[in-house]
Amino acid sequence: MALEITSGESRGYWKYHVPDKKFKQAKAVGKINNEKATLLFDSGAEVSILDIAFARKVGCYVDNSQTLECEGVGESPYTAEGRTRLKITLGGSLVYFFDVWVGPPTGGQDLILGMDFMVPAGIRLDLADGSICLPDEVRIQLAGRRPMYGDKVAQVFLNQHCQVDVGKSAEVTLQRNKSAQQKLGITRGDQWVPTVTAGPGATRFLLLTNVSDRKLVLHRDLRVAIWLEGDRVPRVPGYVSVGSRR
Repeated sequence: MALEITSGESRGYWKYHVPDKKFKQAKAVGKINNEKATLLFDSGAEVSILDIAFARKVGCYVDNSQTLECEGVGESPYTAEGRTRLKITLGGSLVYFFDVWVGPPTGGQDLILGMDFMVPAGIRLDLADGSICLPDEVRIQLAGRRPMYGDKVAQVFLNQHCQVDVGKSAEVTLQRNKSAQQKLGITRGDQWVPTVTAGPGATRFLLLTNVSDRKLVLHRDLRVAIWLEGDRVPRVPGYVSVGSRR
């Protein structure tokens, strides 16, 4: 099949969904050397670059004996002239000490954090939820983004790393909050299916059964269910209310 893509045309999923929100930059507020700063988390950047004006503002010592030719910021290549060591604070309490390049103005943010920082720092971008996920599943909301789930919805994670043999199940406790109006929405994976069972009182259990032909590894940050307030219905793809025929 051959397709000619014309200007302004959208096909498939994007024919019916407006992409504006999806393409916003992943920015968040943190601190650089204890000074409030705007950070851009750029998974397409190989290196991290500090705005030279901000470097002067916070009194960074810059080692000018090192230079780097850069592309991708602005219309033409430019040279980052020097490196400096920063104290970067995220989430109010997580502190990193990291060496970055120093260059010309970076276009509206004080620091671009590339993959040279995000990989060793254990940082993931969750653009669907509009958040940055730090180690131990601590999350920072991206600037200009609201949580996909809101305060009326509580996510349920596996919260343990486990290996499940073929035909066996991992168990998750579903503890309802005080509200009696909460409804449960569940999802499934490519290699596991959920079963909800009753426990004592309002407690319920979710069994994740391995339906593949090999041992299954499940990670602690796996989303397995959501609690919904009142008459809300799951609006996240892949979730259905318990008892649904879908």
